[in-house]
Amino acid sequence: MPPNRRGRHNKRPLTPPEGFQLPERNQPYRTPHRSAVFALHLMAEAMGARPGSKDTKEAIHKVIGVTGRTQTDILHSGEVRSLYNQPDLGPDPRGRPRAIPHQDTSAIGDFLDDENLPLERRSQPWRDLAEDAGVELPKTTHFKPLGKRIVEPQTIQTSCKGDESIINATCEEERLLTRAQARWRVIWCIVALCLRPRSWNWWNIVFCDEFHFGIGPQITKHIKRRRGKKHRYAPHLVHRKEVTSKDTKAKAREDDHLDLLSVFVVIGYNYRRAIFYKVSNSVGKMTGDAYTQQILPVLLPELQEKGLVLAQDADSAHKSNIVANWAKKHKMPLITLPGLSPDLSIIESMANPVKKKFHSRKCKTQEESEAWFLEVWNQEMDQDTIRYMYN
Repeated sequence: MPPNRRGRHNKRPLTPPEGFQLPERNQPYRTPHRSAVFALHLMAEAMGARPGSKDTKEAIHKVIGVTGRTQTDILHSGEVRSLYNQPDLGPDPRGRPRAIPHQDTSAIGDFLDDENLPLERRSQPWRDLAEDAGVELPKTTHFKPLGKRIVEPQTIQTSCKGDESIINATCEEERLLTRAQARWRVIWCIVALCLRPRSWNWWNIVFCDEFHFGIGPQITKHIKRRRGKKHRYAPHLVHRKEVTSKDTKAKAREDDHLDLLSVFVVIGYNYRRAIFYKVSNSVGKMTGDAYTQQILPVLLPELQEKGLVLAQDADSAHKSNIVANWAKKHKMPLITLPGLSPDLSIIESMANPVKKKFHSRKCKTQEESEAWFLEVWNQEMDQDTIRYMYN
């Protein structure tokens, strides 16, 4: 009698393999469960059911035990494999251990935040600065020459910049005022606020300045500080000295006879103008003749038409008798700001972006320099920005 062979078509209860067992609580779902979720939703779509629907999720939950919310998370992730089964993506993105940890850069940042810290100590090399902050610098392995040496200053600088936004910046300079100059500043501000107490009272006042573009040496101090205008113009971070870099550049131009591009710029609430001019001296210093012959005659009809008043700084040419007589003859109102008071002029706070962008490109001829300045002027000195400064 032949043996009783059972055919494969006979039904047999299916026992899930060991790798398909549900994970313990708070453990991630393994690759078989994630792939099953995608496969079953695709099968439901092929059979006419709506994938991702409540009924579909409940049916899949009964089959493999994965809840509906977890199915949604798996589908939205778009990853069939679990994290530890992902293909090799190359070296560890975390990189090698840091030579300067976060607690050390934080100690340097707290050290520099002390307002009583003098500028001389802020201008120290990075290694000396770190040691003054109480940081014990580690020794790192080097191959040329082979051996261990104290960490490089550039490593300290990079770590401080990334963690604490500390940079090696040019120290802002401010001319020291005499007692008489300081007293006149206070009087001028009191009178001006009495005459124009509100911001809209200044809408008919236009501010002017002269820009000189040339190449010359700069005697400046580089300090370590945090990035941003808040720290750039902080009183304890401004270098006050008798001779500023502006004076040094003027002396260099006088000695070397550098070619200059001189521009007289004027801005107002609804006004903006740039005028190129030339002077007889080699340092670009404004003279009374140039002011009354090349600048004021161009501005007079436009300012009278709009009812504007020109506010000028206390340059010697602006306060000369030639300018005073010319303004009186042509009935042109002028306001003269106190000396050494750039903070009282709106244009002084907006000049840096224009100068910085102009110097980003090298111009060989006078015509090329003028065309490039006008392009920079229209981009950086837009009228909306000027109105914002007035308000």
